[in-house]
Amino acid sequence: MKAFVLSALAVDEEHGDAALEAVETRLRERGYDVDTVDVAAARVAPCTGCGSCGLKTPGRCVVKDDMQDIFRQIVASDVLVLATPVRFGSYCAELKKAIDRFQPLMVPIYVVRNGEMHFRGRYDLPALLGVGLVQEGGEGGSADGEADAFRFLIGRLAVNIDARHAATAFAGGDDRLARVELDRTLDAIAKEAS
Repeated sequence: MKAFVLSALAVDEEHGDAALEAVETRLRERGYDVDTVDVAAARVAPCTGCGSCGLKTPGRCVVKDDMQDIFRQIVASDVLVLATPVRFGSYCAELKKAIDRFQPLMVPIYVVRNGEMHFRGRYDLPALLGVGLVQEGGEGGSADGEADAFRFLIGRLAVNIDARHAATAFAGGDDRLARVELDRTLDAIAKEAS
């Protein structure tokens, strides 16, 4: 089994490296071959919204950068892990830029999923696992709200790209909680696949 990790955790200087190591270690312990791309360090340009990947060059983005390799790794994986510090309930900007470029993975033909219109998938995409690193504490218990918003966002992305999914979010610095949360979400993905 192959897990492909698109990580923006490096932007969290306090907990990011430890969180990424925990994710990669747990995936390996569960039998995954793990490849990781640090999207903050990768050459990933913003989507221009040109639409070429749908009609002019179907399935291929005209912007030449590291996304061409990232697309191949996504399609070849069993699990796509999106690992990010959670900012205002969302992915951080570095990961969002890569996700915005997912359009070549879709066909510009609409289908109805969950009562909504979405593009049809071009490929059988891997299960999607969102891993969000939330800030501890915060005003009014905002860590729980941020975690819930992140889980919802991963669910919406999964509907958009037609992928099985599960999402987890945990506070930095708590390795035990991170392990428990990762196991829970990996179990949910495995259960959904069977």
